Amino acid sequence: MKRVLFFLFISFFLPSTAMASDFYFDSVSSEVTKGDVFIVKLKISTTDNAINAVDGSISFDKEKLEIKETSAGGSIFSLWPDPVSFFNDKGVLNFVGGVAGGFQSAEGEILKIIFLAKEEGKAGINLNTSSLLFLNDGKGTIVPYETKPLDLLILKRAEGSELKDEWQPFLTEDKTPPESFEIVIGSSPSVFGGNKFISFFTTDKETGVDYFEIKEGDGPFVKGNSPYELKDQSLRSKIEVKAVDKADNERVVVLKPAGVKNIYQKLLFWGIIILALVFLCLGGKLVWRRKIHY
Repeated sequence: MKRVLFFLFISFFLPSTAMASDFYFDSVSSEVTKGDVFIVKLKISTTDNAINAVDGSISFDKEKLEIKETSAGGSIFSLWPDPVSFFNDKGVLNFVGGVAGGFQSAEGEILKIIFLAKEEGKAGINLNTSSLLFLNDGKGTIVPYETKPLDLLILKRAEGSELKDEWQPFLTEDKTPPESFEIVIGSSPSVFGGNKFISFFTTDKETGVDYFEIKEGDGPFVKGNSPYELKDQSLRSKIEVKAVDKADNERVVVLKPAGVKNIYQKLLFWGIIILALVFLCLGGKLVWRRKIHY
């Protein structure tokens, strides 16, 4: 359902033709050592087209490689309707991302994939041909593309050599929380049976957003994604959403219940009325005293 809504939001499907774009993988080296953790970046070159979404799938050698995690930090995409999912037992990674307004450049990073080199030998990483790339034309035009696989050679570890981890410096240096965001309350017959829900989204420029947690009233924080069905359908509870990045930096946004604002407005209104009455009473007493004096 989320993917359908996402692509309806991006555009209306109407396949057509467009000039090709190129997907490719970028790694520091094509040779790694068994036991090392290394980063592979999926990138796109699209100088002839302004694209706005990708529905992609990546295959990798499950016998020799294992995905530790992924990161959208620094990605050209700011819209991720679902978290990136990967299955090491199948050697598959799936992702759906987009960018409002489109992207057109000779180089753009889509995703970082953090791999562990498990076994020695040759290993390949490929973007599956079932992946779809969409033109930013308001019609959902499918863009033809070319893709370059990454061929790796996993070497035997020399006795006594230290393990390398290319991802750890990113986590150590990231001291910045995710970007500020808003919590929006909504309802729709097609979402949660018409029950009220909240929607939210943010990005993290350094290591990427890891997960969200939601808290209603005095309840505990629980992990969840947008849209999130509210337990308190009366909207009387304070809502807090916490965004946590890969380096455990946090950003908490609070949405006060609608009734609170109304209460404050009523208190302010009656406070003004009471003060006015007090001043009127005091003024009346002063006038009465002046009349008696004169």
